[in-house]
Amino acid sequence: MAINQFLFQWMDKYESKMLPETDARYQVVKRVVGHLSESNKDIPQVSALTWAIHVVDEPEVNAFVLPNGEVFVFTGLLNAVSDIHQLSFILGHEIAHAVLEHAIEKASLVHFLDFLSLIFLTMIWAICPHDILAVVGQRIQSKLQEFIFDRPYSRTLETEADKVGLQFAAKACVDVRASSVFWQRMELVETMKGEPRLPEWLSTHPSHENRAEHLDRLIPEALKIRERCNCPSLSGPDPRLIFRLNRQHLLESYRAQESQNSTNQDLSKTEVDFSHT
Repeated sequence: MAINQFLFQWMDKYESKMLPETDARYQVVKRVVGHLSESNKDIPQVSALTWAIHVVDEPEVNAFVLPNGEVFVFTGLLNAVSDIHQLSFILGHEIAHAVLEHAIEKASLVHFLDFLSLIFLTMIWAICPHDILAVVGQRIQSKLQEFIFDRPYSRTLETEADKVGLQFAAKACVDVRASSVFWQRMELVETMKGEPRLPEWLSTHPSHENRAEHLDRLIPEALKIRERCNCPSLSGPDPRLIFRLNRQHLLESYRAQESQNSTNQDLSKTEVDFSHT
């Protein structure tokens, strides 16, 4: 019931922004999801689901899969990936969330923590039955729960989905080396935009840099999975090497452009005083 309600909310919110099935971007997502599911049909949790594709025309870099197989992909994500291999990994990651039933796991954790919270607040009220103290205690308990349990657990689930999603992609003969490149690209975009970076312990997701490093450690095993699945050999240079070679050039070009823009703005603000000439 909760899943259907969540689906209805999303469909209602983005009804006017759903791409038609004839759109080329919709067809790309459908083809990738179909290939991933077909390549992993030996997994009962994958073959049991009927996948439904929804592509939302929004700039947000986001995608998710509901436990019932409803796949939502935002066009912002399609613009953020540089090739079909990166997209395949990201969708493999989201499918992994559904297959591993992470939504159910998180719901179970929430119920358990709510039970502990009730016991904690009851004890506070029994010791000192004052409304103000109860409110303060609830606030403290809520923050402790969020940063000690909720967010670390969410990061753990994301890391697990990265691992399983990479395996899904490997069985689909994807160039799994592209997986870490995606997160390196996201980290570079943040750097160039000067976006503030929160400490990882404040986030529900691992940092882009840590995700890339974690995937790099998993890639050798993923390449072995490709071999066991009789996938074609990967040709051409390693995309990770290409990105590293281009990264510094991209940063320098961006900073030079920013410096030029700043200089132009300063010049435009300069006013010549002719009153004493």
